[in-house]
Amino acid sequence: MRRVKESLHVIAEDNQNPKMFYRGGNWLQVVSVIDEWREMNNWWDSGGEMHFYVVLADNSGVYELCRNESGAWCLTRVFD
Repeated sequence: MRRVKESLHVIAEDNQNPKMFYRGGNWLQVVSVIDEWREMNNWWDSGGEMHFYVVLADNSGVYELCRNESGAWCLTRVFD
């Protein structure tokens, strides 16, 4: 597992689950959401809720994506 912090372009479904994301010059299709949870940030870290998703992509990679309260997405982990 590698920790990363990369901004991502994500296409989400109506329920806000990630459907596709752009990484490394390619659009990756989310095959399934393996896990999801929410965490609250500390007020001194801008506060707000963070929604995390561990997803299986169509390239057989497993990734942890995060959406903040304002709707911005980032990649937080890559599982090798």
